[in-house]
Order: sequence, then C-alpha cells, then structure tokens
Amino acid sequence: MHITLDHIVLEVRDVESTAAFYERVLGLEPVRLAEFRAGEAPFVSGRVSGETLVDYFPHDFWRDKARPQNPNHFCFTVSRREVANLRRRLARRGIPITRQSKRNFGAQGWGVSLYFDDPDGVSVEVRYYRHNG
Repeated sequence: MHITLDHIVLEVRDVESTAAFYERVLGLEPVRLAEFRAGEAPFVSGRVSGETLVDYFPHDFWRDKARPQNPNHFCFTVSRREVANLRRRLARRGIPITRQSKRNFGAQGWGVSLYFDDPDGVSVEVRYYRHNG
C-alpha cells in the first residue's frame, strides 16, 4: 500500500492568530484565509508541502465544545482501490466507519474520505483524490 500523510487537524481558539503563528514561526503559508474571512470556507489551513496541510478548526468543529482536543484527526492519502480494500478490512474487524464524505477538502483539493477511530479514540481519515486514482 502506498500511503502519504495528507493533513493533521488542530482545534484552535482563534483561527487567524493560529494561522499567523504557524506562518511566522514555521513558514506555513495560509490556505483559504480570504475565503474563511468571507465566510466561504469553514476553516483555514497551513501548507506544509504540496501533499500535506495542517488544518485549523474553529470552535464550531471542536469535538468537545468546552475545550479543544488535539489532534482532532489526521488523514492519510491512498488510492481509490486502497480505500475499497480498507472498507473490507474494517468490516472484517468490526471497526465502524464513523463518517464518510464524497467531497472533502484536503491538501490536494477535493477528495473522497472515510473516517474511523483507533483504539484510543483518535479519529483517522483515509481519502483518495479522483485525479490520482
């Protein structure tokens, strides 16, 4: 299986100050900041590389609305075939899919995702992009 890290999600108190911090300190260029400010994107990301982002989730996306829990989730990118294989492996092991999306924003644009929890309750997203099979 060829697998790469697509993104990590942080639950943050102030999206814009977090984006500015990671840009200043690590040079992570903000992604979709203007769209976020215009109310057209639900969160902002920082670009690590062409294939990897750090997403900054505002309060509306926090799992526990009282306080941030980090990381919210992390995401791997695989092929469409590998997502199908993963579905079968999860079913065989009795691991429920907790969420699915046919149009979900990630490091390489819009992809198809499924989510499941690891044994410690960390949410894991696995996705494929239509442009790379």
